[in-house]
Amino acid sequence: MYSIHRRFVMCGVVLLVLLFAGSSVWAGDAVPFSGNVKKVIAAKNKVAIKDPATKKRFTVVVNEKSKLTGLSGIGDLKKGDAVSGQYVVNDKGLYVVTEMTKK
Repeated sequence: MYSIHRRFVMCGVVLLVLLFAGSSVWAGDAVPFSGNVKKVIAAKNKVAIKDPATKKRFTVVVNEKSKLTGLSGIGDLKKGDAVSGQYVVNDKGLYVVTEMTKK
């Protein structure tokens, strides 16, 4: 009886370790990105981007703390522009730009 209970506990511990070790993005960790602008939603400070290599589409949010290089604001971006930078995932799950460069 003790042996079976111990095995279940050990399996639970191993699963928890694998779960936490497998998480690649935690809130606050900077994640690099690059791609082409698909859409700019200036009223909501959002930019939709598509990575041409992976075909992954994602939307980033630009705020007053975002460092922008090569542009004065997201209004300078248009569909097809190449951009790169870093974002962090906030507590609401939004990708918030820490830095972005127009290539």
